Amino acid sequence: MGSKEKFRESFEALKHSLKYEKKISEDAFYFGGIAKAFETSIEYAWKYFRLEALEAGLEVHSPRDAIKQAANLDLIDELDEWLGLLKTRNIAVHDYIGISQDEYLGQIKKFVVLGERIVK
Repeated sequence: MGSKEKFRESFEALKHSLKYEKKISEDAFYFGGIAKAFETSIEYAWKYFRLEALEAGLEVHSPRDAIKQAANLDLIDELDEWLGLLKTRNIAVHDYIGISQDEYLGQIKKFVVLGERIVK
């Protein structure tokens, strides 16, 4: 399975996980599942971008580079938003105190909107 297909699969899993958002108040397990689905999906997104950039002969040394090259290749139009989502993911993975649950869910939903444009 290629990187775009892995992104598609993880993206669909993320969208499915958001169907359980209302259960977060009942059980923190649901938030953890949604957060993990987001983390996995954004990982596959930048890996897909990386592969596309490498195939185009561009250098990529980090997830940030992959996102920047995706913009250069016109795979995405919203460079600043994508970089912000990567930053949000990094903050949440390394310091859950750095972002509130509501803020994180808002960022995840933003990612879903942006991701819909590349899963075609």
